[in-house]
Amino acid sequence: MTWNLFIFYIAVILSGILILTAALSAKKKLEKNKEFLNGERPKEKNSRDIQQSKNKQQAELELLLVNNNPLLKTLGILDKNFKLKMLLIFLLLGIYYLFNRNDDFITLVMIGSIIFIAVFLIPGISTGTILKRKIKKIMVDLPGFVDLVAVCVQTGLSIDAALKRVAADFETLNPDLSYVMMRIIRKSEIIGLSAALQDLAISLPTKEVRMFCTVLQQSLNFGSSIYGQLTQLSADIRELQLLAIEEKLGTLAAKMSIPLIVFIMFPIVILILAPGAMRVFPHVF
Repeated sequence: MTWNLFIFYIAVILSGILILTAALSAKKKLEKNKEFLNGERPKEKNSRDIQQSKNKQQAELELLLVNNNPLLKTLGILDKNFKLKMLLIFLLLGIYYLFNRNDDFITLVMIGSIIFIAVFLIPGISTGTILKRKIKKIMVDLPGFVDLVAVCVQTGLSIDAALKRVAADFETLNPDLSYVMMRIIRKSEIIGLSAALQDLAISLPTKEVRMFCTVLQQSLNFGSSIYGQLTQLSADIRELQLLAIEEKLGTLAAKMSIPLIVFIMFPIVILILAPGAMRVFPHVF
């Protein structure tokens, strides 16, 4: 009876949290609509708004990568739709109950809690993890992309034509990198290549992308030779990635000391002290 009452209280608390979250979300949306109707939005941009716009550009690129992948698109829809999450929770609970009708109430509540936590947390965590892996793979393949662009420029193509040609042919190796570059090329047709490269540096704020955009912008602004700079850039990017790997390997010894202490040193100490303790305190052990 005590367990049933405790589980009932937990269920009531969780329901209250969900209702409160939905109410706060609806209130925020209502206040935003009122500000639009009263002419208070959009507000003038200041330095803080500019920084937020940079974050929005990064979110825009991540959204494009999500929409370019069917799995990420499904996880993104599930992560942002509260009603769909609740429908999926009730559906999974119903399926589990159909095949496990003999389980007691406590087991059903525990399984329901696990399904609730999994449906609410797994989509967002999985989406963030997959996006980080995609961006990491883009950075790994960027030196090869730069080398191909340098070869195309050396044959006489312009920077725009070289980027477009390599991006189209690079789709088999890294579709995400090809998609990002083709997006930059399409944007350059409207706002210019220099501005499009600046947006790319903001969207992917990594050292490799900033170096790549800086080299191309310098060539566009000053008309300098680009082949030697691109080959040197690809070598520098590979060296940076190699240094990052060496740094991780250097910290591996310190990280391995924790499991060594927990799983090896403590058991050895216990094995050494246990026989003597058993002889000194024979009635205890």
